[in-house]
Amino acid sequence: MFSKIVETHIIYKLNNQGRRPEEVCFSWMRGFLVAEFFKDFIACLFGTQKETIKFFGGDNFENTESFKRSPKADFLLDNHLLLEVQSGFQGINDIKEHKVLEAKRRLITDKIPTIVVHFDLFNGQVACVEISKIKDNDLNWITRQQMEGQSVFNISQNFFDYKITEIPNKPLS
Repeated sequence: MFSKIVETHIIYKLNNQGRRPEEVCFSWMRGFLVAEFFKDFIACLFGTQKETIKFFGGDNFENTESFKRSPKADFLLDNHLLLEVQSGFQGINDIKEHKVLEAKRRLITDKIPTIVVHFDLFNGQVACVEISKIKDNDLNWITRQQMEGQSVFNISQNFFDYKITEIPNKPLS
């Protein structure tokens, strides 16, 4: 990965809400590393093999021309479920509005639901939130400066059913 970053000079192409490219790279890298590090956990969580979890999103270094921030989910599982992998590092666990809107759109156009798998590394817990069928009146949107000033909703503690230190004992179906 490091050699691709150096070869493509992609750091200088990164821009997000006026933040420095190095800061954007740091944010992207945290998310990428968490998704890769916990891929076995995710496979276990969904009762599948790690190899069936395919890259789907727009932030892929395999094609630096199309590398960009995108509301698309990170992974496609067995061609029937989209997974958005997120990580919280400061005890703030939110889902951005544009992720929910994209998930609802994908459900309508492709008939594929989206689940956010959120790793709260600050507290050592994991939440799974099915965002494509969430009702608008069930959400309380707030603007969070730490999330680039975007509208987000906070993930309820009730969704944190797993610990990052334990193999999931009840796979999602």
